[in-house]
Amino acid sequence: MDPITIGLAFAAAQSAVSHIKQAIALGKDINGLVGQFSKFFESSDAIHRERSKVKAKASQLGKTDAELGREALEIAMHSDALRQQERELKDLIIWTLGKPEVWERMTKERVRLFKERADAELAEEKRKLAHKKKMADQLMFAMYFIGFAIVIFCFVIGAIGIYGAVLFPNYAKSGDDIFKR
Repeated sequence: MDPITIGLAFAAAQSAVSHIKQAIALGKDINGLVGQFSKFFESSDAIHRERSKVKAKASQLGKTDAELGREALEIAMHSDALRQQERELKDLIIWTLGKPEVWERMTKERVRLFKERADAELAEEKRKLAHKKKMADQLMFAMYFIGFAIVIFCFVIGAIGIYGAVLFPNYAKSGDDIFKR
């Protein structure tokens, strides 16, 4: 994710939090704010995922140390700010609205969905690995087959040569006679 996209995701998350706070202050029902919560968590999760990707990414080649440092600092600061805003939303729901069960259910559901996604990603990774292994096995089989076929071909050609030498001993001694006729 490039810095502009990170900035846009952070701004979207902040906007969603601000909208949620204003709506709650005006006495709106929390059920009407599902879209804003979704926007916040989508943006927040995108930045948190990017934070873990930056640590593991080798595609940062070509960037200077300063650019990498700036990007890492920006992602870390945004991530920390979003965690603080998530705590504020939690406090708002629990203490201002007095609905801790809503936060608890939402948290449990998020964890369940994260686990499902992680399980699906793991299953996909295993499927890809099994496919690569199958392709490697097929390649090895093909290589063995080709090697075996070459050995058999050499034996057949050698046998034909020996058979020809035994059957036609005069041609084997003077190969030039064949071309003079």
